[in-house]
Amino acid sequence: MILNLIHRPAYGEHYRLFRLQQDMAHQLGLKVTLLLDPQALREESVLKAVREDVEKYGDELGIWFAEFKGPDFEKALAGKEFCIWLFSQPEKKRIFEIVFKLFRDVFGHDPVSVGSYHFDAGCQRLIREVCPAVKIAVAGCFEEGVKVFHGCNNSWYLFNEGMPWTAWYPSRTHALRAAADEADWSGIVAVPHLSRDLVLSYEGRNDFFATHPANVQRAMAYRAGDCPYMFNLVDQHRLQEKYNDGFSYCNVHVGAGWLAPNHCASDPEAVSVGLYREFLEYFVELRKQGRCRDMRMGEFASWYRENTPIEKPQLALAKEMLYGTGKHYFWYVDGYSRVLIDATQGGGIGDLRPYAGQVAVETGPDTPHTIYGSYPYIIHSQYRSGLAHHFEDGARTTLFVICKGEEVDLGTCPTKVATVVKEGAGTRVRLTPAEVSFRNGARVLIETEYYFAGKGDIQIVRRLVGTSGPGVEVRVREYVKGCHGTTEYPEDMKGIRLSVEGADPAALDYAYKGRTLATRAATAVRACIPQIRTELVLESEGEAALQGQAIEGYLFNPYYTLTLEKTLPKEMQTWLRVKKLS
Repeated sequence: MILNLIHRPAYGEHYRLFRLQQDMAHQLGLKVTLLLDPQALREESVLKAVREDVEKYGDELGIWFAEFKGPDFEKALAGKEFCIWLFSQPEKKRIFEIVFKLFRDVFGHDPVSVGSYHFDAGCQRLIREVCPAVKIAVAGCFEEGVKVFHGCNNSWYLFNEGMPWTAWYPSRTHALRAAADEADWSGIVAVPHLSRDLVLSYEGRNDFFATHPANVQRAMAYRAGDCPYMFNLVDQHRLQEKYNDGFSYCNVHVGAGWLAPNHCASDPEAVSVGLYREFLEYFVELRKQGRCRDMRMGEFASWYRENTPIEKPQLALAKEMLYGTGKHYFWYVDGYSRVLIDATQGGGIGDLRPYAGQVAVETGPDTPHTIYGSYPYIIHSQYRSGLAHHFEDGARTTLFVICKGEEVDLGTCPTKVATVVKEGAGTRVRLTPAEVSFRNGARVLIETEYYFAGKGDIQIVRRLVGTSGPGVEVRVREYVKGCHGTTEYPEDMKGIRLSVEGADPAALDYAYKGRTLATRAATAVRACIPQIRTELVLESEGEAALQGQAIEGYLFNPYYTLTLEKTLPKEMQTWLRVKKLS
């Protein structure tokens, strides 16, 4: 595992805690990247200490873009905005010009590393224009889901979901989308602000569960000075080496103010400082064992560029480790899609971001997106209902298993991830068999496999591996229910075109009428979604399906549904394809 340890200066009463962080890291022999905000670049006492750290320990200096105060900013900026990604394009450029010049004037060279809670595509383009020396950026905050926003009492306006959870090559048109190739790349290696819990990032407040001891403190996931969860979280990220050719990434980025008593944690300072030191000591112990390598950000950018091709997918298997539920989630990301498989709900897809559509987004008052920088989903079972709760189910995938007229939703049958295997240019994920029971006493075991072939193509294999006795026959219906959006609220679906292909081909334009298209001998069913430049296709492999359907929703159920139905003597293979709408 590769570690980036990142510090930022603090001022006033917290300055001593910043120095404590620096001294602690240096005593432990850890490499530090120090990101200086504009205030630090103007404070001689801070600069003197920083220069000594560089001279003695080799700390890397970069810029943290925040706190734009002072006469030069007052002349250049209007209003009270303070988040770099929310300024207008001309103001963003002026900020970069001012701060990069200030850094050059102070240190006599350009930085290679920069950071913010988010840099949109416009920011990244301007960074490369104003300071081509920059190689790496803390460029996004992997905080996902409606629970994060609601849990912050609607006061943390950081709408940047749908990004990778690890280092990535951001696209030049959407900073949170992994680039498809060199031509699509912004030119900067990006890393997230903190490494998150890859289970709770989907279903809980993952801003509480990150490689940041004070986050874990405010989550109450510890007892006084005892916090094994912190180390388990690091081990969750170390586990990903198994699926990514020996590579995994983690960063620690704790502001000094979190080590003092604060509004989120009532512990005395000694507890917070102690937890932080124990956390850093764990990385040192892993380094002694040859299991961790600490790098400064610029060093990591060079390593990543040399060792990770842009087209290479990133994988993650997450096992829930705090509440004892035994849940498994599998994450996949490349330049065409980001997918989450929820093994607990029968292996259905719970989150799907259609990167293939290459939606372009920049934020700021002079853009149509203003504050919303997320990459849109087409399936999101946390934002849009998932399994049936009150009225109907929502955006998700599943398999319905039918025996003598009774239907069972595979989403109600928990599984786990059994194996993850690289196969050719793709990745095959096999789940443990799901046991499906019917009221007539029949039982069947159904095994699910996903094959991620790349470029938005996902093969889904459903395999009958056991029955309760001879003569048990089942039909299965592959089921994809989708929508699009960046929040829990519905978007306008007019303009979506649904179609079925087979013996009775048909198509309709979405008008909220609840209509159903159906065909015998179905070869494919599809939804064309111009709002996000995406086509979603469910395609039968091998022989045609007995029936295919494309179902239009209505205002109280604003989704579309695609299905293919077959008997299941042995196995059913379908392809879920995410394409750019031409």
